[in-house]
Amino acid sequence: MAETPLPQPSSALRDPGFADVTESDWEAAAEGALRGQPLSSLVTTLLDGIETSPLYTAQRHGTEADPAELPGDAPFTRGATAASGAQGWEVRQIHDVRLAGTPDAVAVDTTSGVDAVTVARGWSADGDAALLNAAVGDAAAAGVTIHLQAGTSPAHTEALLEVFGRRGVEHGRVRSWLGIDPVTATAAGDQFTESSDLTGALERAARSAVEIAARWPHALPLEVDGSAFADAGSTDTTELAGMLASGVAWLRTLCDSDSGPRLPVATAARLLGFTLSAGPDPFVVTAKCRAMRTCWTRVLGACGTDMEGLPMHAVTSTAMLAGPDPWVNMLRATTACFGAANGGVDAITVRPYDTVSAGPASSALGWRVAANTQLILRHESRIGSVIDPVGGSWYLENLTRSMAQEAWDRFRRIEAAGGICSVLANGQLEARISQERTQRQEQIAAGDRVIVGVTQFADSPDPRGAPALPDDPDAASAHRGEAHGGLGTHRWAAPFEAEAAGEAVAGAAGS
Repeated sequence: MAETPLPQPSSALRDPGFADVTESDWEAAAEGALRGQPLSSLVTTLLDGIETSPLYTAQRHGTEADPAELPGDAPFTRGATAASGAQGWEVRQIHDVRLAGTPDAVAVDTTSGVDAVTVARGWSADGDAALLNAAVGDAAAAGVTIHLQAGTSPAHTEALLEVFGRRGVEHGRVRSWLGIDPVTATAAGDQFTESSDLTGALERAARSAVEIAARWPHALPLEVDGSAFADAGSTDTTELAGMLASGVAWLRTLCDSDSGPRLPVATAARLLGFTLSAGPDPFVVTAKCRAMRTCWTRVLGACGTDMEGLPMHAVTSTAMLAGPDPWVNMLRATTACFGAANGGVDAITVRPYDTVSAGPASSALGWRVAANTQLILRHESRIGSVIDPVGGSWYLENLTRSMAQEAWDRFRRIEAAGGICSVLANGQLEARISQERTQRQEQIAAGDRVIVGVTQFADSPDPRGAPALPDDPDAASAHRGEAHGGLGTHRWAAPFEAEAAGEAVAGAAGS
């Protein structure tokens, strides 16, 4: 049987002139299209100071000498393992056990594709144990993974472990993130205003973590959560720097402190899980996930050990959410989830689109859309089935390296100032984040950054249709973009929403 000839390239591709087009030719064509504007006007500068170019080429940004190596190899930029994520990532939903409808909401989630339930902070380890058991006990007994939100205490952890024991869950089957994290508790304004108090809390938590690990060998007792910095208004690299400094604080406490358990570094590192915030730019989110693995590998290398894995969880940003046009939040959540999945995280939490107005009591539609956003990307788009899909992209590789370097420089400045406990207690980190928040607001006000549905393409504001604020002070604070202690939650759109609402009220009064 005659072989079918291979298709031949088109005449345009065979034309030697096509191959002879140079970068200078492109620059000349671009300058002509810009009508007098310089080529530098196409360069975008992120809030971190990182510049992104309009064109990436092999000559300028080639990856042949890239130190990223292969997936599963140090520095793990391209992924913690070399195995494809055939099942994708873990789909998480976060619920407040204090709400009356939580048991039903958890039952709906866990029978509709959600893999794990996270218990939000705010409940009492002593007074709300019955509510915790009612909310998640049946799911735990059925084999659903139950997590605790970062910032919880050892007492909260023991309350959850008691639920597992009461429901007959074998110790070896518990793979929960238990969320012990005094740094996040401090950032959230819950406790520990002095550096020495925070250091002492870390030491007590470290001792509890060792005891938990001995009984529940597959649980992750300790957490590093960067979303508290991001929701306060930090840039992405400041968030990464805070995470690195928090991770190092845990290692010092676990390995070097006289009051700590004095573990080997490799053993200590296995007790940590990492949570970062996913914003609306999917490329930045992907690069941030990759940069975090690069930097943490470098930290462990400096401690004399190799990284065996970096459990990473992404949660969609609260700061990026808008109130007046909540439907756009679905798009923001989708791009954030897409970026985190491409970044190779192990788990993702998508906040409901109506979080701003409803807080923890989001609507059934809000929870369903949050879960379906992940399920469609995982099962229908098969995003998690590809190992490091951005690997080799000149733009993404360059952005990853730039973010890793900038985060490392900022991390070193935190360490030089005494570490995360010191910069939280003395206000240095809060001042830095405040500057970054102000810079972002100035760029939004100038039109250099756009918030769809708020600063552009906004519906005419109607004060009679403003969303009602919930009774929960945390959710109300998130709505207004105000702090209620600690670093607070500062939504990017909040100042501009208030401005638009004021104009609407003035217009209604004038008519």
